[in-house]
Amino acid sequence: MDNGEYSRIVNLYYDEVKRFTYTVCKNLQDAEDITQNVFIKLLKAAGEFDGDHHIKRWLFKVAVNECRVLWKTPWKSKVDYFVPERSVVRVDRDEEQDRVLEAILSLKQKYRKTVFLFYYEGYTVKEIAEITDVNESAVLKRLQRAREKIKAQLEININRKEVRENA
Repeated sequence: MDNGEYSRIVNLYYDEVKRFTYTVCKNLQDAEDITQNVFIKLLKAAGEFDGDHHIKRWLFKVAVNECRVLWKTPWKSKVDYFVPERSVVRVDRDEEQDRVLEAILSLKQKYRKTVFLFYYEGYTVKEIAEITDVNESAVLKRLQRAREKIKAQLEININRKEVRENA
């Protein structure tokens, strides 16, 4: 891969990979580190890719693996923290979209990954299964459980808002 092609790929996919890694690890610094590692691995990759779709899938698969490596470290396996960074996700959201994003970010990592790849990146269940190394039925179950948890979280937030407004 020549420098021009590499630069094009970085410009095209860097923000998407960074948003994904941020969604998974919920920390901007970790997301930036992982994203850099993904693109370093791309630079070192010797194989040829069959177009942009193949490159994008490869980038997300490497990102998933890099997130796994991060979360296996002794420190990260014991700590779960969240510092919201509006610069990572779209800033032109309305209040409802903010509530949905907060509900998604409150999910466990396996659900966040699946939701992000399905709803934000538009991957099919089969593609998500390949990227995350789980079977298709597990992806479907994760999507179902994530939807239920998001719905419950949104209902709790709406009820809290109504209580505050009526107080």
